[in-house]
Amino acid sequence: MVRGIDSLPPERLLIPGPDGNLAASLEIPAQGADAAVLLLHPHPLQGGNRRNNVVRHGALGALRAGCAALRLDFRGAGESDGAHDEGFGEVEDAGCALEWLTERFPGQPLFLWGFSFGSRVGLRFHLSHPRACSGFLAVGWPTAFYPWPEDEDWPTPLAFLAGTEDEFVDLSGMDRATGEGAELVLVEGADHFFRGHLDEVEVFTRDHLLKWLA
Repeated sequence: MVRGIDSLPPERLLIPGPDGNLAASLEIPAQGADAAVLLLHPHPLQGGNRRNNVVRHGALGALRAGCAALRLDFRGAGESDGAHDEGFGEVEDAGCALEWLTERFPGQPLFLWGFSFGSRVGLRFHLSHPRACSGFLAVGWPTAFYPWPEDEDWPTPLAFLAGTEDEFVDLSGMDRATGEGAELVLVEGADHFFRGHLDEVEVFTRDHLLKWLA
């Protein structure tokens, strides 16, 4: 049981990746999964890994929506092999993890979720593989540091969560995402790491997955 959620014991995994094994944690609702979610963590060079609190609350939201939650360590982060690749090789890592989820949960919808650096990697993957996932959730997409992809006609559904006090997010820049049909949810007073607002990350994740699965 995870945080009062009726779930199976977490599984610690090593998924073969293009630069060595990728460490991951898989959590599954006790009653089985209606879908699966891949969760991607913040910047490895700033200490990001699959145990990040925002990522963990995203996983809790996935479980509450009846979905399996796979938290992945990118190459060179946490317990994974390899070396950080500035977000390029990490897109390949995400692809390997989603392929693994496809084999583990055949025929089930797959969703992609990312926080900060992980949201940037996730969007890159989603745009280049538009049929691989049934939806994309982004938390704290760092508009103050990175330009948006130039791709047009982004695959939907898409939802973005940002705090109004997030120093890494230029909220005026979110027009690019909403212009592509994404929903934007703002958390008043939240900083980049959602200190004091982690439950809202969980609710955002749960509610959008339930809506998209309905």
